[in-house]
Amino acid sequence: MNAFAGAWDTGTFHRRVATLSHTAVLLAVLVIAMIQLESVLKPFFIALGIYFILKPGADYLSKNEFPKFLSYLTMLMLFLLIITSAAFFAWSQAQGLVENEERVTEYNEVLDKRWHQLKNVPIIGPAIKEAVKDGTGTLGGDLADLGVGSGGQLTDVVVNMASGVGGMITTSFTVLFFLIFIIFEASLLPGRIERAWPGGASERVDIIMSQIRESVNTYIIVKTGCGIGSAFIAGTIMWAFGIDLWFVWAIMTFLLNYVPYIGSLIATIPPLLLGLILLKPLVLIVMAILLLGNQQLWGNYIETKWAGRALDLSPVVLLLVTAFSFWLWGITGMILAVPLFVIIKIVLENIEATRPIAILLSERAPSLGEAWEDALRDGHLSVGEAHKLKQLQELLGISDNAVTRVAGRSAAVTILKRGKVFEEEIALVNAAARGTAQEDDLKELLISGKLDTETRTYLSDLVATLMRTEEEE
Repeated sequence: MNAFAGAWDTGTFHRRVATLSHTAVLLAVLVIAMIQLESVLKPFFIALGIYFILKPGADYLSKNEFPKFLSYLTMLMLFLLIITSAAFFAWSQAQGLVENEERVTEYNEVLDKRWHQLKNVPIIGPAIKEAVKDGTGTLGGDLADLGVGSGGQLTDVVVNMASGVGGMITTSFTVLFFLIFIIFEASLLPGRIERAWPGGASERVDIIMSQIRESVNTYIIVKTGCGIGSAFIAGTIMWAFGIDLWFVWAIMTFLLNYVPYIGSLIATIPPLLLGLILLKPLVLIVMAILLLGNQQLWGNYIETKWAGRALDLSPVVLLLVTAFSFWLWGITGMILAVPLFVIIKIVLENIEATRPIAILLSERAPSLGEAWEDALRDGHLSVGEAHKLKQLQELLGISDNAVTRVAGRSAAVTILKRGKVFEEEIALVNAAARGTAQEDDLKELLISGKLDTETRTYLSDLVATLMRTEEEE
């Protein structure tokens, strides 16, 4: 009771309330600014997102002795070439369907026929007829009577969606100047930070920036890779089943892949609507299963295996942020929401007063072993990851000796799962193996490269030994 009263006396509660209130005020100001300055901020954030897309490729070229400016210029030209080609092909497909009056008429007639059939279905039919008793009898007119659409045919809506996808891609050119200045500013910013905050403050800023780069780069690389794979397979499926505008829907699949959880499902709706017109029920079911299976494979399996829990954001929070960003900036906001929110979370967790808020926004509270395994997934421990692990160690009050064993065990587990050894992991494993029966053998056998059977045996024994030691403590 005295400890509880002491916490109140020291002002801890009041400081936390003040932190929450200040955070709420800042968020409110940020939201108002994003609403009122949409025409300025939206192109800037789109350009920032494109910068992070170009950065991994530019960094790769720079590491191979390519001039930094030319690295970004090369990636930018490649990006513009891909965008221009995709936009032109999507626009050509959409324009071709719009000009094919016979095809559009066929769609409208079949839709009206299916609508009449649905109105004759027991239970559902009478309810529809009652709701649209003043309608025109066509699908477009009845939906307009229900407050959905303007009375045109549903195929007109689908065609407009297709044209909109091509238009959304081409609007990326409006952020070109923002992107150019961001590229130049990125190289000058570290020097400005050092001059503005000499000493320890600049080091903290460097760590935060490193964490932001690592997290956003991982997100962009994984999402882009999975989006390309998912869109390619989805486009192939739709082309095989004869779905019009298959390339447009493939582009939509790629773009909406950046929207967590619901984006990929939304992308399957337009081709399924066209399939409802073109395909027989059994064939439509097969196509739907293939499309949904493709989305689940890439979203829930390959992406998780590739990146693990790189973002570490609560699913509920992600859905709320996505819904809010859609209300704020539409589809563009949904695509930009996750990387921007990742940046906000990283900043919050590096400020002591707001760290509890960042923890509440996380997907889970990992143990130190789980955190080490996530960090070593790619075999490399970055500056940002090392900083987060040190923070977690201090938060949990774990000694350096215990961390050495946990890090070595995690490295060994990761090596066994991957079947490959990286240089940084060797030092961690050897440090943890000191004083164990496996010490001498692992020093001799554990080398970079593919894991052989004999080394695998010693690593498995070391993991078991370290786990017993941890349990005894």
